[in-house]
Amino acid sequence: MARPSFLDKFTGASSRESAQGEREQVRQNLEAVLNTKEGYGYFVEGFGLGRYTEKFGTQDLMMTLTDELRHTVERHEPRLEVEEVKLRGRDSGLWLHFTLTGRLLGAPCAFRLFFHTVSGQVRVSEDEEG
Repeated sequence: MARPSFLDKFTGASSRESAQGEREQVRQNLEAVLNTKEGYGYFVEGFGLGRYTEKFGTQDLMMTLTDELRHTVERHEPRLEVEEVKLRGRDSGLWLHFTLTGRLLGAPCAFRLFFHTVSGQVRVSEDEEG
């Protein structure tokens, strides 16, 4: 059995009834972890997002943010085997759109990550197309 996710350590969730329930738990954990800012809200050094801020105004910003998203998911969501995090575009509301693809319980799955470029807020939803 895989080790419990970050969020499960606090909610006491231990067993899952279905793959759909597992995906929802993973989605919630991803949203909680990705909305934590590095240096705030947790006692482990390097927990959360924040290293991308060093690259504001540079060409490396998108690559750094994409790499940081992937690294954070791989480190703090053990149930998900990450295959790819890819920038898909942006919208007029200043949100960057990413796709996260991987495997959960041996089955392919995909999530959409929405990153707000001003606030740093992250929304996570299941990718119906992936």
